[in-house]
Amino acid sequence: MNYYFIDYENVHADGFIGIEKLGENDIICVMYTEQSKAFSLELVEKIARQKVKLESYKAGTGAKNSLDFQLASYLGYMIAKSSGADDCFYIVSRDTGFNHLVDFWAERGAEVKRIVNFLGDEKDPKTAAAEEPKAKEKTQTKSKSKVSDSNKATKEELLQYLTEDEHTDKILEIFNSYKTRVAINNGLSKEFRDSQKSSAIYKKLKTLLKEKQKT
Repeated sequence: MNYYFIDYENVHADGFIGIEKLGENDIICVMYTEQSKAFSLELVEKIARQKVKLESYKAGTGAKNSLDFQLASYLGYMIAKSSGADDCFYIVSRDTGFNHLVDFWAERGAEVKRIVNFLGDEKDPKTAAAEEPKAKEKTQTKSKSKVSDSNKATKEELLQYLTEDEHTDKILEIFNSYKTRVAINNGLSKEFRDSQKSSAIYKKLKTLLKEKQKT
């Protein structure tokens, strides 16, 4: 089951781009404020067509970042309440401050990602295109050079956890290009643009990640 915690004050209707990818078992938790409480009829119709479960919570006024605190608190509550090993949690926001929350839960074995819409984008699509070439060059230079041979896997090792149909050379490249589990998880998400598929593959590789001491 997928849980989406939407920082509506931050993303507004743009955060719902790609909602058609969601299923009936997915849950959307919208956090909003007095200043960002309006939903267009078009957006309401899109949500209704997907038949997803929708919850909404208004953040209190008079305190700075009250919505962020409320979202973080409810996220932690739902993670603790969750009993499904395949449950994934997504923070839908452009606020990169939530990345620290993602890292916090990654260290504790919880699947938490920050995205800016339901397509799985981690950056605002309007600026990502301009930043991508430079960021890609920097990531490849920095991340790949730090991965030692002992941390890399072979195709045969991956096939101990993945089927022939699931395995691709790109998955092997992602596994061997990044040093941390968070980076590998993000790499899979970008590659597949399908949260359920990328999460399923990541879970199957968890044992191998531990063996290769990916931190």
